[in-house]
Parts: sequence; structure tokens; C-alpha cells
Amino acid sequence: MLLAGVIVVVLAAASAAKGLVDPDYYWHVAAGRVIAESGVPSTDPFSFTWQGQPWTPHEWLSELLMDGMLAAVGPGLLLVTFGAVAGASIGIVAVGLARNSVRTVAVALPAVLAAIVFLPYVTARPQAVSWLLLAAELVLLMSLRADRPLRSLLLIPLFIAWANLHGLYVIGLGVAGVYLLFTLAGRTPMSGARGMMLAAVIGAGLSSMATPAGPAGLIYPLRYVDGSDWGLANIAEWQSPDFHDPAHVALLVMIVAVAANGGRGTPGWLAALGYLGIAMSLLALRNAPVAALLGLPTLAMGLEARLPRRTQGTVPARIALVRRIMEGSVAIAISVAAWIILVPSNLDAAAVDAAYEEFPIEAVSILASEDPDARVVAEYGWAGYVINQLYPSGGRVFVDGRNDMYPESILEDYSAIRAGDPGWERIAADAGVEWLLFPPETTITRGPAREAGWCERYRDEQQVLMGPCA
Repeated sequence: MLLAGVIVVVLAAASAAKGLVDPDYYWHVAAGRVIAESGVPSTDPFSFTWQGQPWTPHEWLSELLMDGMLAAVGPGLLLVTFGAVAGASIGIVAVGLARNSVRTVAVALPAVLAAIVFLPYVTARPQAVSWLLLAAELVLLMSLRADRPLRSLLLIPLFIAWANLHGLYVIGLGVAGVYLLFTLAGRTPMSGARGMMLAAVIGAGLSSMATPAGPAGLIYPLRYVDGSDWGLANIAEWQSPDFHDPAHVALLVMIVAVAANGGRGTPGWLAALGYLGIAMSLLALRNAPVAALLGLPTLAMGLEARLPRRTQGTVPARIALVRRIMEGSVAIAISVAAWIILVPSNLDAAAVDAAYEEFPIEAVSILASEDPDARVVAEYGWAGYVINQLYPSGGRVFVDGRNDMYPESILEDYSAIRAGDPGWERIAADAGVEWLLFPPETTITRGPAREAGWCERYRDEQQVLMGPCA
């Protein structure tokens, strides 16, 4: 389907245009480097507050792949690849719908809407792999029939891979569970093979334990799905959407459209998943792409049910050929235009340059030169970059983007230091903090640190580095 190809190209170009600005990218790549060198860790190697304590790297295989791709093709093509993976997620569902006799005209608008919902989230990050596998799961479930029951067992290898690639496989297990419930109720094409479907879903759950963490790994991602109080208060992607923000308007349109469709023309299990996607996206922005994928089938099927029925007869071959040529020309034109407009001429340089606008590169360079094994309290969104640059030389951070790993008490201590709350000096001293790295507007850099005897070692309009007085 040409539409699928266009979406892949556009999202790949959008990812390249952003550059390396996602803060979690940096610690993911650092983790991949550790895994490549010494295997999958079971304890935290990156912080000095939780070092040596339990950590379950539930994205270990994606991180290993990211590190390998970075070395092989560079950051620019890495961004393009992950953007293309995000686009392929929508494309796979679109193709699956076409195979279920949903016309392209009915798929097109929902697919484009889903792509717009995806735009703020495309970047080089393991969650893109989960979107792809969720799409594959949806298409697999849509293809199941009681006369071919063994196909349901494909869920097992799918979840073996997924559980090692990203923690959102728990959402995939939920999707399989919804399909199973409707099957047991006699509401899916697999209802005539209930036993096989039950075995496939149980097998998928058991196969999810085939990770370095073993059975314990099945529980850990639930912390990723259900954010902590600190995360809900401080991390934008864990918060509910603000529909006054233009970036979230497409999600609002998707939510309204799914609700307005009311499940028309859609199998009950797919309609239920569309509603569950809405609920998930309202709870946390990070679930918006999942909601888009779960809502796409019911929107497309609803439009198909509303379109005039196909007329009898066939289109003359000459007209069909002209139509295909026109469609192909439009698809190529859109793809080429998106690539020319969005993708920088020097992918690698542009990807790295984008980081200069987001991360404290100058301050971290000073630390790498003066104190390469520094113990740093860095701005939460900067800590992944600090890890990436300083971990090989022994540098460690107070907290970083692995919010699901840290106890709430450590995260609250970080907030107390950042805000210069009473007692922050004792917290910093007890933890052995050596450096503070925050934006200039942060409370701690506007007086409390200096009053407590810390010296400013670097400042510009983006970053302030404070440490021991020379």
C-alpha cells in the first residue's frame, strides 16, 4: 500500500529532523555499550545513589541494537531507522486492514491522523520497537481463524522477542487477554478453537519470562506502566494531555473520533481496544502512540461501514492503470518533498548539533577534563547525557531517566537539592555529591549553593556548573 510507504518516509524524515534531543537516548546507548562489553547487568552501574542495587534492564536487546547501529551507521541513520520503524507500525496496521477488505479510502484518513499523533514521539528510543510489535500483534489477531488455529501460536515467539526488547510487552499481553476474553465469549473467529487460543495466550505469558531477569521480569514493567507519584508530578510524558497544547490536538481528534464511531463496523474486541487506548492516553501522554494504533482499526472499519457499497463490475484496465500511476506519483512527490524539507544534508553532523541546544555540553566537557569520575547531581533531563559522556571514566549521576528504578525517597532528595529546600546540604553531603549541574533559572543555582560554599565553575544562558572552590 502506497500510503504505508509514505507514512514510513515522513516519520523517518521527522525523526532525522529532530536530531539527538531525546534525553533517554543517551543512557540507552550507554547501557547498550555496557551490555556489549560485559553482558546484561542486574544492578545499577550508572548512579552513585543506587549503584550496585537491583536494576532490571527490560530494554536490553533494543539498547544493544542501538549501540551496534550507532557504531555501524552513525547517529543520523539511527534516527532515520527508528523513525521508519514508527511509521512501519502504522503501515503494518494499514496493510492488515486492507487484507481484511477495508478500502484504502477508509484507511487513509485514520492512518494519517495516527501518523500526526506519532510525530511528537518519533526518535531513537526503544519504545518504537514496541509500537512495531504491537502493530504486528494486532494484524496477527485480525488474521486468526478457527480453521487455522496453529497460527495463534505465533504469539509465543512474538513475546519472547518483545519481552527482551521493551517493557511495553505488558500492553501486548493485555491486548492478547482482551482477544481471549472475547474468544471465550464466542465473539471472535477463533471461538471455534477456544482451547488453542487459551494455550497461545498462556504460552505468550510464559514466554515473556524468557529474559535475563527470568520470572521477576514479568512484574517489573508494571512499574513502567504505572508511574510513581514523583514521575506523575515531574515528567511531562507521564502526565495527562493538555489539549490547549497544539501538539496534542491530533490526539484529541483521535479520541473524539473513536468515541463518536461507537464501534460501528468493528469487531467487539477491536472496539474495546480502541476505548482502552483512549483511557491509557488520558492517563499518560506516553501512551498516545499506543492509543493511535489501537484506535486506527476501529476508525478505518467505521469509515468502511459508512462508505457507499462497491458497485458491481470492474474498472477498465486503462483507467485502473492511470489511477495507479497518479497515486504512485502523488506518493513519490510527498515522500521526496518530506525528505528534502525535513532531512538535513549532513545527517550525522545535524544530529549532533541539535544536542548543543538541549544539553550542557560545555559543562560536561569541563567535568571530563577536570574530574572525569565526578559524582554529579544533574538536571533530570540532562543526566542521560552526563552518563553517556562520563560513565566510561567513572562519572556517576544522582538520578537519571530510569525513573522506574529509583526509590521515591531518592527522587524526592533530588527534588530537594534542585529546589534548595532546607536540609539540602545534608542530603548532598550524605550522598557524597561533588558537582551540581542545572539550568540558571533553577533555585539551587540562584543563591543557595553559593551561600552554602559552592563555587560557580561555568555559566551561560543554558547551564550552570557548581563544584568545590579551587
